[in-house]
Amino acid sequence: MTRRHLLPLVLAAAWTLSACTITFVPADGPVVDRPRPAPSASAAIERFESLSSHYRVGDRIAFRVRTNRTGYVTLTARDPDGSVYVLARNVPVRANRTEVVPAPFGRVSFVAAAPVGLHVIRAHFTPEVTPERVVFVGRASLDAWLAQIVLEIGGFGFGADDVAQTTLTIRH
Repeated sequence: MTRRHLLPLVLAAAWTLSACTITFVPADGPVVDRPRPAPSASAAIERFESLSSHYRVGDRIAFRVRTNRTGYVTLTARDPDGSVYVLARNVPVRANRTEVVPAPFGRVSFVAAAPVGLHVIRAHFTPEVTPERVVFVGRASLDAWLAQIVLEIGGFGFGADDVAQTTLTIRH
């Protein structure tokens, strides 16, 4: 195949793949989860934490987030069984203001539910609303989950150091 024929084929493949949904599923075998370092000093998210470190099933859960830029934050979570899912997508945040997510008097609330145990929640920032091209669903190791997030924020010039993380424990 000549170069002249290869370029249209590559462009067509890139266009087709840009509309795909990507879901990561861990490979068979043991999964090793390594702790992640804290976000870098230049990261858009300056602070991300749960209002409490322990909740009982049925309690309302909320988070504090502070960014140094105006934009949007997406929260994803990983349950003790390895299930990854979206808590909130494209939550508007203002620069240099500590926001509570979900808003205390808003129509949305997060309620602690099973499975009990340690839950990991990650926040990532984007300057614009993100389309749902990357789906955070299914079971994933911490590394595979991070790879999903980086795939979503990479187009905005952000990387793994720009992802903030907190943990909380849910009990009966």
